[in-house]
Amino acid sequence: MKSLSSEIMPKSFLSILKRYPVFLISYLIFLVIALTIQLSIPKTDFFLWTNRHHTSFMDEFFKLNTYLGDGLTIIIIGLGLMFVKIRYGVLTLMAYAYTSVFVQVLKRVFHSPRPVKFFEGIQEIRSIEGYPLHQWNSFPSGHSVSAFTLAVILTYLLPYKNKHWILLPVAIITSFSRVYLAQHFFEDIVAGSVLGVILTFQLIWWLENSNWYNSAKLDGKLDYRLKRITSSFSSAETEK
Repeated sequence: MKSLSSEIMPKSFLSILKRYPVFLISYLIFLVIALTIQLSIPKTDFFLWTNRHHTSFMDEFFKLNTYLGDGLTIIIIGLGLMFVKIRYGVLTLMAYAYTSVFVQVLKRVFHSPRPVKFFEGIQEIRSIEGYPLHQWNSFPSGHSVSAFTLAVILTYLLPYKNKHWILLPVAIITSFSRVYLAQHFFEDIVAGSVLGVILTFQLIWWLENSNWYNSAKLDGKLDYRLKRITSSFSSAETEK
């Protein structure tokens, strides 16, 4: 995983992006294809086509896959990364909080109907038994933002930069699960992907130029800190 330089130098946003050409080029290809689909096919037609094509296997697969974009999943991953290095966990949790605030604000600003509400009285929407459908705050997709936020974080932390494109299909499939499960339109997940990528890289740029994020206090592992705290309590009890 990524290690810090002993000397911290100011970095530009562009210099951060230049480190990850494989991921960014792959994402831009996806974005061009996605925008082409949006401009070529009305969002209602794309959604209804997706809604009509289903299998029992895909129902179960996407019900599980969609949890990769769930906030609780990212929180668990963030806490887990603290046992590798506290800095990694802090980055993950901050990225989730940062992007989530933007998403929730935008959802309430647009207050757009989700498919089940949009087609109410017009077209019956297929739903999966035991999987409730939400009605409002469709744009943008929070799960998509989280999925791409996590993809950027892992791109930032993991080595083998030429293989970072592998993270992209996982984020795309997780985002598409929201359309398949009739929770969002395609435009919602595309917007979510853009927000996730831009906001997370922007946060990384800000953190890399922040003294507190680069301090030695964040170099340790959580288990080491817990052991120190436990030892302190044990010593205090012994002295009593």
